[in-house]
Amino acid sequence: MNTIDSNELITKSAKVSIHKLNMSKGILYLDFSVRSLNKDQDLTFISLSLIKRDNEETIITLPVTIKSSDQQKSRLCSRIQLSELSLDSFYWDFYVSIQTSAANVEDIRVICDHYLVLKKLRHLMKKFTLITDQNYMVYPYVTVNGGLSITYRKKGEFEEPKHKIMEYTAYFFYGIIYKFIPKSSVWLIHEKFSETAQDNSFYFFRYCYEKYPKKKVYYVIKKGAKDEKQLAAYKDKVIYFMSFKHLLLLMSSKLIISSEAKGHGYAWRVSRGVFKKVITAKKFVFLQHGVLGLKKVDSTFNYDTQNSAELFVASSDYEKEIIRSNFGYNTDQIMVTGLARWDVLEDKSQLKGESEKKEILLMPTWRNWLEEVEEDQFIRSDYYQEYNQLLQSASLHEFLKEENLLLNFYVHPKFMPYVSTFVQSSGHIRVMEFGDESVNELIMRASVLITDYSSVAWEMYYQSKPVIFYHFDLEKYNQYQGSYMDFKKELFGDVAYTNAELISKLKHSSNLGFKENESDFKKKKNYFKYVDHQNSQRIYNEIILLDKKLSKRKLNVLAPIRNSDFLKTSWRRYKHNTIVKWLINKLNRVRAKG
Repeated sequence: MNTIDSNELITKSAKVSIHKLNMSKGILYLDFSVRSLNKDQDLTFISLSLIKRDNEETIITLPVTIKSSDQQKSRLCSRIQLSELSLDSFYWDFYVSIQTSAANVEDIRVICDHYLVLKKLRHLMKKFTLITDQNYMVYPYVTVNGGLSITYRKKGEFEEPKHKIMEYTAYFFYGIIYKFIPKSSVWLIHEKFSETAQDNSFYFFRYCYEKYPKKKVYYVIKKGAKDEKQLAAYKDKVIYFMSFKHLLLLMSSKLIISSEAKGHGYAWRVSRGVFKKVITAKKFVFLQHGVLGLKKVDSTFNYDTQNSAELFVASSDYEKEIIRSNFGYNTDQIMVTGLARWDVLEDKSQLKGESEKKEILLMPTWRNWLEEVEEDQFIRSDYYQEYNQLLQSASLHEFLKEENLLLNFYVHPKFMPYVSTFVQSSGHIRVMEFGDESVNELIMRASVLITDYSSVAWEMYYQSKPVIFYHFDLEKYNQYQGSYMDFKKELFGDVAYTNAELISKLKHSSNLGFKENESDFKKKKNYFKYVDHQNSQRIYNEIILLDKKLSKRKLNVLAPIRNSDFLKTSWRRYKHNTIVKWLINKLNRVRAKG
C-alpha cells in the first residue's frame, strides 16, 4: 500500500513562502519569506534567482529588498522589471539561495503555497502578461508540481481576449446545461498541433469512420490547415480546433486519442485558464508518433506526467519492454498492436516509369537544444551547417544526376521557421516544408532513407527498404537527448559520421539496387510483432475494452479532494509544521500495519 513520502518533508534546510504576487505595467512584485526548518540551524539569505530550465548555467540574479531578518527567518520583496530581463525561450524557474550555519549553500525552489496567488495567475491572464515589441509573451505561472516560474515565448494564435471569453463561456455553458444532456461515449482524436491529418491518429480515425460509422469519434483540425482537405470525406465528424463545439466536446469527451501529446488537442502552451485542468483530467490513449528506441522521450510521456495514458501503443515486445522499464507503465497498459498508419503502407518505389526519378528521403529529426532559437543562432549550429553542406555537395549533385535520383529533404515541423535558410542548388534536390506532402506518401515512394535519430526509420525498415543513419553529432545528441537503443549493437541499417562517408554509403546502396541488408532482415522479427494490415482493428478492440472498463468504474469521490487547489497549496504551506509531520508519520505507520 502506498504511503505518503515523509522524506519530502525534510529535503531542504529552509522553506520559501509566498505572501503576495502582483504585476503592474510590466513590473512583477514578489513578497516572500525564507524560514529555517531546523530550529537549531540558522540561515543567511544570499540571493533570489531565475534559472533557465534544462540549462542550469544560465542564471539571472534578481533585485531583493530585505524587509526584516533574524537568524531563523527573513522577510523579503523583489521588484522585477520583466522587459529588462535577458530571457531566452522558454522556461525559467525561481530559486532562493541560502547559507546555513553549517556553512552549506542550498538552492531552494520557490513553491507557490498561496491559494489566491495561484488563482490569480491562472485566471487573470491579461494582468500578469507582458507583450514585448517582438510579440513575445512574458508571464509568471505555477507548474504542475507547484513551482513558481516564468515563461518567455512567442504569442500564440489563440491567445487574444476573444478566445479566453469563448473558453469561459463554453466552460460555464457546459456546467449549467450541456453537462446534463444524455450523451453516448465521445472520442476526440488529434495530431501535431491539431494541424495535420497524416499520422497514426488520422488513419485510426479513418478506420473508425469507415468501419464503425455510428461511433462518436471526432477529428480535431485547425480551420485552414493544409491537411484539412484530407478530411473532406469525413466532414460530419470533423470539428475545428478551439471552436465552441470543440471546447464543449473537450469537456464531455470520454477519451482523448492521439499520436502526439494530449495537450496538442488544445492551445497546448497556454498554462492558464480553466481548460488546463480539464485536459489534464481526461483519459488518454497514446497511439504514438513512431517506434521508440532512437530518442528518449520519457520526460514527456512518463506515466507520472500530464500525458499519462490509459493505453500506450507498441509495435513489439522489444518496444513494450522499453515502455515498461523507462515510462513507468504496467504491462496491461501497453498494447502490442503495431501503428495505425502501417495499415496503408505499400512499397511504391518500384512503380515509377523509366523517365521518372527514383527518390531518396532525407528526413532528420529536430534537436531539443535548438528549439525556437533565433535564426542566426540556428545558422551557426552544427545541425544547419552539416545538412546545408550536404545539400551543396558537388559530389552529391553529380551522383544524383548520374543515377537520375531525386532527394527530398523534409524539414522537421519544429524547424519550419528556418526552412528558407536551406539552399537547394540542384534540380535533383527538393527542400520540402512540413505539410507539402504526406510523410506516408514520401516514405512509400522512397527507395532509401537518410535520417539521424528519427523514428521514421522504422517505417522504412517495416517495408524492407535500406536506411542510412547520419550521426555527425552523436556525442551531443547522447548528452542532451539520449536513446533507449545501443547504437553500436542494436541499430539496423548503415551508419555514417561525415558528409563524405554518407555519400559513399548512399552510392554503395544504389549500386546494390537499394536492397535491404541480410543482417537487418534477420533482426526484424525482434522489432515487429505483426506485419499485416490489422493494426487499427487491434487498437480499436483494445480501446473498446478500456471504454467499457471506464464505464464500470465507480465514481471516485476522493478525486475532487486530491485535485483541490486549496488543499494542494495548504499542504505546501503547512507540511513542514511539527504537528502535521507527526500526523503524517502516524498515518504512515497505521497504513503500513494495515
